[in-house]
Amino acid sequence: MSNVTTIFRRWGWGILFTGLLVGGAWFYFRPAADCAVIFAESREVVEVVVMSGQLRAVREARVGVELAGVVAEVAVREGERVRAGDVLLRLLLVDLEQQLAQAEARRLTAEKELALAESDRGLAEREAARVRQLFERRVSSEDEMDRAAAARARAIAAVEAAQARLRDAMVQIELVRRQAEKREVRAPFDGLVVRRQVEPGQSVATGEALVWVAEVAHQEIYVETDENNLAKLRTGQRAIVVAPAFRERPFEATLTQIGPRVDWDRGLVGLRLTPAALPDFALPNMTVDVSIEANRWQGRAALPAAAVLRDRNGAAVLAADGDRLVRRPVKILGENPQWVAVDDLPAGMRVAANATDAKPGRRYRFTEPLAR
Repeated sequence: MSNVTTIFRRWGWGILFTGLLVGGAWFYFRPAADCAVIFAESREVVEVVVMSGQLRAVREARVGVELAGVVAEVAVREGERVRAGDVLLRLLLVDLEQQLAQAEARRLTAEKELALAESDRGLAEREAARVRQLFERRVSSEDEMDRAAAARARAIAAVEAAQARLRDAMVQIELVRRQAEKREVRAPFDGLVVRRQVEPGQSVATGEALVWVAEVAHQEIYVETDENNLAKLRTGQRAIVVAPAFRERPFEATLTQIGPRVDWDRGLVGLRLTPAALPDFALPNMTVDVSIEANRWQGRAALPAAAVLRDRNGAAVLAADGDRLVRRPVKILGENPQWVAVDDLPAGMRVAANATDAKPGRRYRFTEPLAR
């Protein structure tokens, strides 16, 4: 029984070894597959940092009321353009109208009292002058002159009191009018109504934001990028901005601010760009794609992006060596979505055009390389 087992074991190992030998030979000598290869080109590569963000108004006001009350009228809609001073909404303030009517009534009364007091003062002054003349001619007594002078003084005091009451009435009218003016909420500057949170008949309180007005004449672009890109970025760099809804109408912008804070939790840093000229379709909070020109490499070896592998071992290409491909590390100088500028790549070396579809060590039949 043991001899039979030994024989079977020997046959099994022999079959396994033969299978591995045949499989290895087939793998090594199997028919060569086609593989397109290319040469690196000497060309200009513009490295860009691509990110998405939004157009944002440099100045945006959240307008509310200074007096609590009930909204009588809302004069604007979302998306409507307004000019500085335009009425946005009006409040219904019945109490202020009553106060204004009462203040006007007090003013009229004070004016009448002042007119009477001035008339009485005129009479008293003329009477005092007449009595003084009689006293000088020794016709009237000193007591009569004193009484006339006292009557004149009382008339002058009455005029001054009436004038004070009239001033008080005018001040009250001014105060009520100023309060009444607050029932109209006006646009603080030229802009666009981007949000409205109020309707007629609604009760509103002071400090409550009711209408958002954004200054569309001055907008910036705000984007966030990975903090690993900070070494590539500097203020003054040129950028191309594209709105997804208007891809055929890109416009230029300049990077004007980096940071100043980094969101350490997400590893992102905020960037602000100033458009050279805003297109007519630009609206606050519109989504845009931004490509910032970080570097420009001229006359360096360049490969299509598909020809460069990236993994945890670094960047590499698959170089042709006989009828096989071998992995060769390269140093990436800069890149954009189409091209990669590389270093450490000998002139005349052929590399796989599509590195992800090729396998190192496998036999290939290389197609005619592209012209250098």
